Amino acid sequence: MNRFDQAARYAVKLDPFGLLTWWLTVPPEHLCFRNWLDTRGIVFPGEKDRTNDTVAWLSDANPAIEWAIPVEFSLSPDEAMFGRLLIYLGTIRLEKRPTAAGKERYSVGALVVNLTGEGTTSRKMRFDESELLVELTVAERNLETFDAAITLEQIGRGELRRSALPWIPLMRRADEVGIIEQWKALAVQEPDARLRGDYGGLALVFAEAAKRLPLWKTHLKEWNMIESQQVLEWMAQGEAKGEARGEARGEARGETNSLLRLLEKRYGPVPADLHKVIRQTQDLSRLRTWFDLALDAPSVTDFRKQAGI
Repeated sequence: MNRFDQAARYAVKLDPFGLLTWWLTVPPEHLCFRNWLDTRGIVFPGEKDRTNDTVAWLSDANPAIEWAIPVEFSLSPDEAMFGRLLIYLGTIRLEKRPTAAGKERYSVGALVVNLTGEGTTSRKMRFDESELLVELTVAERNLETFDAAITLEQIGRGELRRSALPWIPLMRRADEVGIIEQWKALAVQEPDARLRGDYGGLALVFAEAAKRLPLWKTHLKEWNMIESQQVLEWMAQGEAKGEARGEARGEARGETNSLLRLLEKRYGPVPADLHKVIRQTQDLSRLRTWFDLALDAPSVTDFRKQAGI
């Protein structure tokens, strides 16, 4: 899992009942969150070592039926999710039983939350006009289609819990300063200092996923997150990766400039199409190889032939 997946799993565990009633669009009186199932013995398909620690044990309006519902988060839609869920749901159905409730087997379903992008995991496959049918309808939430202003209004009216706040940066209009100020006005009402810190830190992690980090970071610069150590660690990882990317881009720019200066000195003005290719190349190894070729190639034509440009 990347840190965005980890942050999402951490966030849903802060208030599973509130978030699941929201995402499953179920009236609160029709959902009972019993616990997170222990599925350490069931590896999620396609993940060599990762087990899913967010399989919700729920019951609905019919208390005689127990449900096991994996809650899967994706930074962006996963084209293979349908097949992976078929395997995973079947394995849960076979291997896990709600023995504490005295029921024989779980009913199974799945909730998929895409942090960015729009996914369509559900599938219906029928063989011609026969009765042969395989269908899986997943509750799928594409957070970038949610309206941040409407969601904040729902939180303000008490229709949604404050646990929805960390997810706001992933939504439409979350790059508006007014939205961020409204977010702060609601988040500051949280009486628990640790939760306030979690909300702010998670919002910044998700703002990075949505490519809105600079704006949110500026407006939350005074937000106290010192008690949210796990969230601070994810933020630090993001900053470290950002610095590494910045250093790599800086090195690439330096190599690009050196190569273009060498080409101009040896062969005169660099053709526009060649200039564009070199400017767009970020691979340091390739740029350095091209530089070495430019030192020896007798003409720009020979250089291009040897470089494969």
